[in-house]
Formats: sequence, structure tokens, C-alpha cells
Amino acid sequence: MKKTNPSLPTLAVIFALMLSMFSCAPTQNVTASPTPCPATRTPPASFDPTAVPTKPATQTARPIPLPDYRQRFLDSLPANPESCLPARTADDLSVYIYDLKERRELVSINADTPLQFASAFKGPALAYFLSSCRQYWDPSSADWKEYFQNPGAAQNIDQFVSLEYEQALTEFISYPENWKDIGDFSAKHRQVVNGLNGATDTRYFVLEKVYGMIAQSSNLATADVLKFTFENCPNREQFQIEAECGGPNAITTFNAWFNDFAQIDYKSGTPRRGLYSWDTIAENGKNGPEEIILSTFGQKDQCANQTTILKCDPAYTAFNTLTARDFFKFYDALYNLNDELVRETAFALLKVDEPGPARGNLKNLARSMHATAFSKNGHAFFTNGSINSDAGIVRYKGKDFIVVTLSFNALGPMATLYGSYDSDGNPVGNPGLIQNLLEQYTASP
Repeated sequence: MKKTNPSLPTLAVIFALMLSMFSCAPTQNVTASPTPCPATRTPPASFDPTAVPTKPATQTARPIPLPDYRQRFLDSLPANPESCLPARTADDLSVYIYDLKERRELVSINADTPLQFASAFKGPALAYFLSSCRQYWDPSSADWKEYFQNPGAAQNIDQFVSLEYEQALTEFISYPENWKDIGDFSAKHRQVVNGLNGATDTRYFVLEKVYGMIAQSSNLATADVLKFTFENCPNREQFQIEAECGGPNAITTFNAWFNDFAQIDYKSGTPRRGLYSWDTIAENGKNGPEEIILSTFGQKDQCANQTTILKCDPAYTAFNTLTARDFFKFYDALYNLNDELVRETAFALLKVDEPGPARGNLKNLARSMHATAFSKNGHAFFTNGSINSDAGIVRYKGKDFIVVTLSFNALGPMATLYGSYDSDGNPVGNPGLIQNLLEQYTASP
């Protein structure tokens, strides 16, 4: 058989492959650094020596879809197809739950329906005072310095404007839990003349009322704080109150601040939500229920005239309404507030958990879960029914959630949401829907 010789093109290909192999081999006595052979490259060094080296891009895993928590809640709450409420719940209630870290809504049920809030508005009233009245609680502010050193405010007593007294006072009020004892502090540091007790510094007694408003849910203290803030704190002057709303007063100015802080806007001519009045309260006296007239009696915001319809019956309506979303906007703004001192002081008071009327569902829930609630509840009787509300932030396993519930005459559904508790705030029976949600949600990666 005749032997076949390789063709010239074939020899050229073989020669090229041999050169490629030798070019990657180590060489001796070469001065210049050769271009390395193709291989998996090490990322170049960062200009920042502490920066994490750049890694090759990897495919992002598709996020696991969340369970439909809203539907789970609705499946467990009584329904009525004829209900006037958007979610067709049989009871007057709204629920809003939001993940602050992931900026994600988890549950929204009737969240834009106006309902009565009872004492839950005292959380915003706290932030209103802190934002407006720094001269009474913030020693780092210029307002404090001016007020503290004012001889007239200090009763022309040198001791009350002294550096030693200011240092003691500053240390005391830097812990908001001390505010309830400001009277005892002032008595301890009262003026002494010729060995006899003299005047007491009363300039900061409002702090005891602020504490009582939140930690003890005192209605009398709340009225006094609203009135005090309006009359003594200059920041109220930034709001223009329309004459048809009642002009500037303790109620209209608080509402104007709240809407500005929470970024709640209304179209011209539409009813506004908020505090319509804070006139009287009913308290149990020696001879039964007694009506107590508050210091804000007679002051109204005629523009906060958005009512709620009780049990879907237009014959029964009520003022003093907000929506669950309104409370969400407030607590979201407080959580993200740039003024760290106002934010942290508010949180320090909102997390106080004393036995009594201020120990609401969120406080009980947080305690049973070993979580922390920065919240304010509300409870009141109205027209043969009960208002039960709660709003605030729950911190659990490194995550922060806004939880808001508003309801009228819905004790059963509230127990479904939160679980049941005895008079001391201890859980009785199975956990509620909200605890189940938070535990499942924080357990997922």
C-alpha cells in the first residue's frame, strides 16, 4: 500500500499546538515578567486594605415567597359578606403588621378604615412633647440652657441656676424612667434658708405628667401635657391653624404636628382624622362612675370631623378616629427619625411595662415571647361597647415590626389575634395569630 505523507496544513496545526504548550512552561533567566497563561484569576487587590475581595458573580437564588399571612388572619376571624368594612370582617377591627428591616407589609386588614383609638394616641402625644419642649428634658439643647439660666423661671434663687444643681438635674433626667420621681428630686434639692426648708424648683414637674401619660395611661396627665405643650413650647408657632378648625389651641396644634410628623395629607375640603376633643372622662369613684373634666375641656379641632360608623349602623358614629395606617406612618417616622435623642427617649418611655391600664395586648404579647414592645395601648367604654387599641413597635429576634390593631366591641377577635391573658398579664391558653406570625417569620432564613 502506498504510504500517505501528512499534508502541509496538518503540519502547520501540529506546530502551532507545540508552540502553545512550550510558551506556558517555566523559563530560566528571564528579566521581564511574562503574561501568565489563561487560568482562574485572583481578583486584583483593593485600594482599601479592609475591603472584602471581589468575588466572581454567582446566580442569586429566587426568594421564597412569603405565606399569605393576611389570608390566614381572615380565615381565623369572623366574616360577614354583608359587612360595610373592606375586608368583610364581622367585627369593627383593623390590623396592620409591617417588617421595618425589610420594608415589607405582612398583614393589612381594614387598614384605611377610620376607627376610634382611645389612649393609643398618647404615643404620638409623647413624641409631640419631646419634639416641641426640649427646654424641659434635653440638657444638650440651647433651649435648655436659656430656660435653666432664666432667673425669673428659677424664682430668682441662685441655687436653681448653679452649675452643681444643673449637673445633678441633668444626671437625674437623663434616665426617663426617673421622670416619675421628679418631685422627690426637687424636694431633696430644695432651697434651705437658715436651716429651714425653702422653695422647691417646680420647672420640670411636667416630666412626671409625661411619664404618667405613657406608663400609667393617665387621662388627666395627657390633657395637662397637651395644654402645657401648647402654652409653653415655641415650636407650636410653625403651624398655621385655619380659623374654621377652631384656631390655634391644644387640640388643633397637636393634630397639625401629628399630620406633619407622620406625613399625612388631606385633600382640601375632605374630613380629617385625629383628636376631635379631649374633654371629659369617666372614672370609678366612691359612689360609682364619675365624670372628670379635663384641662383641655372645650378645646376642639372642628376639622378633625371624620367619624367611624359603629357596627356598620349609620345611626351610631363617633369622633376621635385614626386608621391603622395612620399609626403605621407615625411609628415608621419615629423609627427612622434622624433626631436620635428624641427617638431613643420616646422608646425608653414606650417600653415601660408597669402593671395597670397601660399594660395592653402588645406589652403582654412581647413579655410572653421574650420580646420588647415600644407601644401604647387604649381601652375605653363607648355606647354599650368597648374600644380596644394597640400600636407600636415589637422587637423580636433582631427584627423590628410595627403592629397596629384598632377595634370596637371585638373582644373575641382580639383574643384570636393576641391570645388571652389573666389580670396580671400572663398568657392563658394558646398563642394568637400575631405571635404565630412573628415566630414563623423570624424562624425563616
